[in-house]
Amino acid sequence: MRLPRRIGFLGQGWSPDAGGVEVHTSALAEALVQQGIEVGALAWGSAEQGARLLNQGGVTVTRQPRLRDKPAAFAGGVNSDDALELWLDTLRPELVHVHHLSGWGARALDVLRKRGLPVVVTLHDDWLICPRGQRWHVSNYLCRVPDPDACAKCLGESHGELAQTAEQLTKRLLHANQALQFVDRIMAPSSTLLEAHQRAGLECAGPHALGRVMPLGIEAESLGLETKRLRALRGDDDLLRLGVLGSVQPSKGVLPLAEAVVAAGRADLVLEIHGPRTSYHGDSQTVSKVEALARDHSAIRLHPSFHPARRAEVLAMLDGVVVPSLWEEGFGLGAREARATGLPVLASRIGGLVQLDQDPGVTLVEPGDQEAWVEAIHAFKRGLIQPCDVIKSTLEMTDDVLAVYASVLQARTDQAA
Repeated sequence: MRLPRRIGFLGQGWSPDAGGVEVHTSALAEALVQQGIEVGALAWGSAEQGARLLNQGGVTVTRQPRLRDKPAAFAGGVNSDDALELWLDTLRPELVHVHHLSGWGARALDVLRKRGLPVVVTLHDDWLICPRGQRWHVSNYLCRVPDPDACAKCLGESHGELAQTAEQLTKRLLHANQALQFVDRIMAPSSTLLEAHQRAGLECAGPHALGRVMPLGIEAESLGLETKRLRALRGDDDLLRLGVLGSVQPSKGVLPLAEAVVAAGRADLVLEIHGPRTSYHGDSQTVSKVEALARDHSAIRLHPSFHPARRAEVLAMLDGVVVPSLWEEGFGLGAREARATGLPVLASRIGGLVQLDQDPGVTLVEPGDQEAWVEAIHAFKRGLIQPCDVIKSTLEMTDDVLAVYASVLQARTDQAA
């Protein structure tokens, strides 16, 4: 099996940036380095800082200053193309693995195609079919398929400077479909994501074509052991602590969850919300309402984002984790990390989270059903539940990804012959 000696990762951000994609990509890259493969990554950094070259876990990470020009920062442009070209000239990868195209645009795939580079794309969310990334409309509902007229109105209301016509958004989708057809392999952490792209007309993402489900890996054993050690040091009290690990944004369902906790009125239960509280495409109302609930109710507690290295520390202080998503989560990394440590999970029955329905430690609740969420919170009890053994380890995931890389290189060799 021929493996690449040097590969490039292209994405939106990199650890320690908040987000499951960033946690996953950095973990995979570092695991590949341990396999003897040279890995370079290109991701956006702060607009206030110049280009930075960092070494993180043996990975050479280039943080490109985020573009100040809003349309270009959103969908790519000449400057992002130039940055990508320079990075490719410097790294000279044998294969590029694209993890997110925000700020680069589908035009980045055109750059890679013109260079003749083998390309693997992992679809972590819906950005290629929805400029807001999650098919979450500005009026707070989930869009099943892109509708150019509705998309134009949504984008105009949430991003006035990025307003596009229905015709322009249709061309954006067509460009994404054309660009993906030249990709060597398309992967997604759940069938939900592949199906969403198929419904939007990106047939090349289907399992009958290039699409393949590739669940994300977790350092389950080490995370479980460290969490167990720290949990033993935790002081005893009568409070049940449910935790949310992630952004406070409309699509994540944190606000209705907090309201359900207040409505449940359990004096012995608190909701610990760990994550960034920033505006979501210009909407700060959700954050403001959650902060108001925290001021008025001691059962709601807010914490800042935490470095991924502190995940075991945070999990050790919880009795359960809640993933109340309203959008179709591509995977649900936080839920699976919680299960790896034995913590019970309350999660929405939606997207990639549905794959957890056979896990005895997971209770799935219909998203948006406030009465059902109040009932689930009422019924929640303390107690560790044996982790489900289907959680893939980072090493297993890395082996699977390497097999994909090898098959792509072999196919290229066969084509050349």
